[in-house]
Amino acid sequence: MSSVPPITNEPVGKDSGDGLLLFDADCPFCRRSVRWLLAHERPDSQLRIAGLTSAVSRRLGEHFEIDFARTDSIWYIADGQLSRNSDAAWRLGNRLQGSWQCLSALRWVPRPVREGGYRFIGNHRHRLAFAGAGRLEGHERWLESLPPEFCRRCGLPPELAGEG
Repeated sequence: MSSVPPITNEPVGKDSGDGLLLFDADCPFCRRSVRWLLAHERPDSQLRIAGLTSAVSRRLGEHFEIDFARTDSIWYIADGQLSRNSDAAWRLGNRLQGSWQCLSALRWVPRPVREGGYRFIGNHRHRLAFAGAGRLEGHERWLESLPPEFCRRCGLPPELAGEG
């Protein structure tokens, strides 16, 4: 039996521990979206980010038995739970401040509809990209490795801590 936590639809609480967003760091639309998310996050949130092809993603991929680099999804890890695509999007809405938090209401939209919308945007993201979406490697929220305390706060096993 695997120790991998399930990908779940259960709500993650507003006051959950730290979270980690894995995304396509090569996609200008994705980079711009992540910058927007970080700019609108609640002050008490400290979302960390990493690219799908990063050392952190490879290390987590071994744990979750997923090759993140071979996906074109966003992945969100918080409270030991792994979410992807539209499930990750509405969970990330819980981290936003003010009226932007209403984006978490996406959870009430039937999953096939949510996923269809997510796929439509995902399939057209390169056409939706704007110039000037600079790289995020080196951003203060970018993770190069998994510190033990971060693993604990995200509900990840302590043995994941260390270099990728």
